[in-house]
Amino acid sequence: MLELIYGFIFILIAVVLSIKEKIGLEREILYAAFLALIQLIMLGYVLTYVFQYGDMILTYVILLIMVLTATYIVNSKVSNKINGSSSKMFLYIFLTLLTVTLFTLTIWRLSYIVPYKPRYIIPLMGMIVGNSMNTVHLALDKVIDHIKSNRDMLWGYLALGASEFQALKPFMKVAITSAVIPKMNMTKSVGIIFIPGTMTGMLLSGADPLYAAKIQVIIMWMLLGTAVLSGVILCYLSYRELIRI
Repeated sequence: MLELIYGFIFILIAVVLSIKEKIGLEREILYAAFLALIQLIMLGYVLTYVFQYGDMILTYVILLIMVLTATYIVNSKVSNKINGSSSKMFLYIFLTLLTVTLFTLTIWRLSYIVPYKPRYIIPLMGMIVGNSMNTVHLALDKVIDHIKSNRDMLWGYLALGASEFQALKPFMKVAITSAVIPKMNMTKSVGIIFIPGTMTGMLLSGADPLYAAKIQVIIMWMLLGTAVLSGVILCYLSYRELIRI
């Protein structure tokens, strides 16, 4: 409990600065802080049971909840931009994240990169799903804005005989590139500018630095690869809806 009190000092500093400088974020900061506290404590209780009994069924249920929650978050953010196709876009986002999740689990199962146990699967897949969620959100935001601001260009491609997919491909390329650049920059700077969370956690727990570095490299490669994969899958699934925005 004492650790939480000390940690909350950072939130208090942010709230005080927000009030003093009239930024107006104090309520959102407090809401986010308490929401994180409640969610992580609940997760801690659930994971205590799952890790203790090695329940794979519950592990897959947790992963499905992650995918559904990520889908809902992204869809709610972009639903006001897609002119009534929210339900279809929800399905496309869900299928994208589910495909990335199943693909990653399959690679892990076949390669034994890390032990195929709930203790490893849940936190690492949380990183993959969260990373893919951010990529999908950024890609959708970018492609929608790019289409709306360059509609004449899109119509020009169609008028010249391009198919709907061919006409949208330049827009998709820009969107995927913009969404993946943050992951590429993070991958390029890892180990020099910052030490990622997984490696930090392993070092704090006393793991061998070289083993921690190997695991972190694998995770960074996975994050970068699944970011590109999720952006491409979403664009292929949703191009018919995007062209009607």
